[in-house]
Amino acid sequence: MSFNRPIAERITLPSPDEVRAARENAGLSQDAAGKLVSTSNQPRRTWDKWESSNETNAREIPLPTWELFLLLTGQHPNMALIDKG
Repeated sequence: MSFNRPIAERITLPSPDEVRAARENAGLSQDAAGKLVSTSNQPRRTWDKWESSNETNAREIPLPTWELFLLLTGQHPNMALIDKG
């Protein structure tokens, strides 16, 4: 798969349950997952909103953030990062 394809062709927006499952599969707490991909000063709270199915608190995880999380945790369905170090 090529990196120059539109993001919507590479990955789909997850449900809150899929966000939770991916985090748990990576063995991360909400705080650790939030710190991995968010610059928020409250990363756990941010991540919690992405996992929430409660209409009041729910917020969709941004598609680029979701793709980054999947790449960083080795869960992307089509691509993988290579450590150049």
